[in-house]
Amino acid sequence: MRKFFKALFLLAALLILPASGLCSTRALLVACREFVTMPSLSHSVSGNLHMIGSAFLRSGLGTVSIEDGTIGTPQALRDSILDTFATAGEDDLSIVYLCTHGIISSADDNQVYLLLGDGQTESPLSAAMLYDYLKDVPGEKLLIVDACFSGALIGRGIPGQCAVLGQQMTEVPSPFLADPSIHVLTSADGSESSWYYDSEHLSSGAVSYFASALASGLGLYGTPEADTNSDGLISLSEITQHLRIAVPSSTSQLLSACPENIDLPVTQGAALSRPLSGFSYGSSLLFSDDPTLDFSFTVSKESAVQYRVVDYDAGRWNWENALTFLDEGEEENQLLTPGRKTRSLTLSNIDPSESGYVMLQIFSVSGDEVTLCSERLLAVQPKDSTAQLSLVTSRTLMPGGQHEAVIDVLLDVPAEMTVCVYNAEGELVKRLASSQLTRPSPEQVMHLYWDGCDEDGKPVPCGEYTVTAETRVGNQRQKAAANITVGTM
Repeated sequence: MRKFFKALFLLAALLILPASGLCSTRALLVACREFVTMPSLSHSVSGNLHMIGSAFLRSGLGTVSIEDGTIGTPQALRDSILDTFATAGEDDLSIVYLCTHGIISSADDNQVYLLLGDGQTESPLSAAMLYDYLKDVPGEKLLIVDACFSGALIGRGIPGQCAVLGQQMTEVPSPFLADPSIHVLTSADGSESSWYYDSEHLSSGAVSYFASALASGLGLYGTPEADTNSDGLISLSEITQHLRIAVPSSTSQLLSACPENIDLPVTQGAALSRPLSGFSYGSSLLFSDDPTLDFSFTVSKESAVQYRVVDYDAGRWNWENALTFLDEGEEENQLLTPGRKTRSLTLSNIDPSESGYVMLQIFSVSGDEVTLCSERLLAVQPKDSTAQLSLVTSRTLMPGGQHEAVIDVLLDVPAEMTVCVYNAEGELVKRLASSQLTRPSPEQVMHLYWDGCDEDGKPVPCGEYTVTAETRVGNQRQKAAANITVGTM
């Protein structure tokens, strides 16, 4: 049975107005827990709804509608969307969060379906169906999908489409590209799983790393971690950047013409608490001759601190052989007392010629409660390398349709990358990545996408454009470029 929550924080609702000019924001949170052919997600998805629902309810949101395990058919989902957003206007923001299994099609057509299930009924849901359900809702729409392989719904990170490896570069269709009023944020790309962790302090038992980072970014634990410019607002662009840093295990994907113009609801006051907060990290790009990370955090309640380091090996996260150890603490029982703490982590047994990625996870431990408090992706670049940067793109892009230009950047060592699009006059049109740390992938390829729009979200004129990638490996600066022709329909 659907539950409706009316925000009780009326004073906050009156004082807080989205800077984007949107008048009202509504949210529908959907989780599918029980299935006919797939394992249950009961504890995981209930935990996700608990965290995200708590963050939204403390944000001054007018209405949050929750469907927890009640949606088993596309028609049921459509009815719920129509019901929740029946009064939405052209100046409103409508948010749909959908958490379930992501299923790769058995037809070998690179399609991914979301699996709806209520324990008795089970149905696949395609990207086209989702688009059809959202397109007639007035105003701006934000679809957040927390599922394995969810990036494939918007043509992102689909396995086998790596032109750098000599395969044919293809543009992947996405119905959402045809409608700039629909913004899509996914928990993973088309080849990645969405991972979960046990969380004993929540009655629901477990949540996904993505949902945890999303909620903490919005301010679930007090300070909105995604508010990078400290203006009290969190744009869709800011939350996406936060997720790419705070979720090492999968690569969040965003399809949005102008994410800077969409502001999300920000939690007012902590809805939940953690003993550790206020994490500050040095550079995540380490070097093999000194692979040391400096970081600090605040302890608000006496706690033990546990670290877990997970290696990315042979194209996957090596969870089974993760290194776990406790902070030495300040007491005989290894507890840390309240206050600001500074720590250094040095990765051991790193050869000067080695490179790769590891994930750092930091937990607080109090009795039987083990709470994830922070994560970071760390990359190690070799002291000396002969690696060469290369870039391949789709040769043509037809604007205004259902395709993006796929841009593959190959560099077989980790680095910080800046990728830009320039017009024939050499003027900057679109910055696709700015000093962005590369991420682990089986093909050692950084996948980027361009929809043919400029920084303001407006389609560029037809003509010739150049995509450039720049980075530094050791003391050597490298640059690569490729051309894209933007044609006519």
